[in-house]
Amino acid sequence: MSSDPAATLAAHVQRTRFVDLPPHTVLATKRDMLDTFGCLLGGTGQPGIPELKALALRWGGAEESRVVLLDRRLPAPQAALLHGSMAHALDFDDTLDHGGSIHPGAPVLSAALAAADLNPAATGRDLVLAHALGLDVACRVALASTVDRGWHRTAVMGVFGATVAAAKLLGLDEGQTLNALGIAYSQAAGNRQSILDGALTKRLQSGQAAAAGVQSAILAQTGFTGAHDIFTGQYGFFELYQPGGCEVGALTDQLGTAFRGDELSFKPHACGRPFHGALDAALALRRELGLDHDKPAAVTVRTGAGRWQEQFAAGKSRPTQIVEAQFSPLYLIAVALLKGQVGIRDVAGFEDTTVLDLAARIAAEVDPSWPHNKLQITIRTESGRSATMEATAPLGSPERPLSDAQLADKFRDCAASASRPIAAASVEDAIAAILDLENRRSAELVSLIV
Repeated sequence: MSSDPAATLAAHVQRTRFVDLPPHTVLATKRDMLDTFGCLLGGTGQPGIPELKALALRWGGAEESRVVLLDRRLPAPQAALLHGSMAHALDFDDTLDHGGSIHPGAPVLSAALAAADLNPAATGRDLVLAHALGLDVACRVALASTVDRGWHRTAVMGVFGATVAAAKLLGLDEGQTLNALGIAYSQAAGNRQSILDGALTKRLQSGQAAAAGVQSAILAQTGFTGAHDIFTGQYGFFELYQPGGCEVGALTDQLGTAFRGDELSFKPHACGRPFHGALDAALALRRELGLDHDKPAAVTVRTGAGRWQEQFAAGKSRPTQIVEAQFSPLYLIAVALLKGQVGIRDVAGFEDTTVLDLAARIAAEVDPSWPHNKLQITIRTESGRSATMEATAPLGSPERPLSDAQLADKFRDCAASASRPIAAASVEDAIAAILDLENRRSAELVSLIV
């Protein structure tokens, strides 16, 4: 076996049993599955998904894995691609805030659902275990990659988590799991230019990672081989993808005792996670100044130099399609101030001229002397009152977690945005099943949505 950290990860994945998961990890994993599956339902009718679905149906193939709200099975990698794209389409899915904002749940759960359909003996416990392991590995790769080089981490690093989840559900041995990770490395791809250009490939990249994870595990099961020195080899992941920007030890630090999926945040707002602290501040200012009755006359957003600058570029305050809207901070702040929430339908209402007019009037100031993550919003109302609020740790983070009840409400809201109506009883059955998944005899989540 290789001395690469990938070999240690493969051994850990193959040996870990459900009983090895700490109780708090089981709970955290089920909460992530609830959040991710809800986002998946909400993404079923979002732009780009009908086209992907039509292409998959046109290609056809073996009827292996189910797809939500689709009355037929598809080849497992195609089912994973659709689910992975759906789960990331709303940009409402989980985030590792301190890991470069990777969203591991979408590719990991999508690969797990597809692989579970290939293993009729898979139980709810098996699905929870596979998801916990996949989240852990995806987050570890993200934490080890310490410099932002413009990769879409959900895809480039999430593919390893997706592969782990599929490998565990398919019962791969240690050597096969290592080969699967090597095969996945050959398919690791995805960039953030899609965000800057407002492209639908942002959601496709998550689906590609899920599909690649399933394909990698299936190929490894047949005896197909992949690179073994995956992360630290001469042409390994860190040398090619993260030169001068890695902490190799993060891959295996506290492996088996700390599961990094426990550290994920869940979004209360349907947009890019880096803006959530600002949106929390905007909503607090709205309440403080009573903007239900008074109107904002002037709004100033002041921040340190850094990632916000690219989003303050010309045109970002007036999105013309959904991906731009999800990553336009000035537009999103205007939504928060005028709507009092930043939900799925609020973000998608980018033709609302009242919101667009306010967004265009927001003054954005960059102070190079400030820390890059510092941000303040100042509002002066038409009646002359003013207030300033600084963004803090965003709602939904481990420091300020969403409750189970809030996650369930978010699930219902996402389900209400699905491509077709879902019976209320089915929604409630799905929520109950996920929160009790370790006691379910099968891993058939998709069948609950009718």
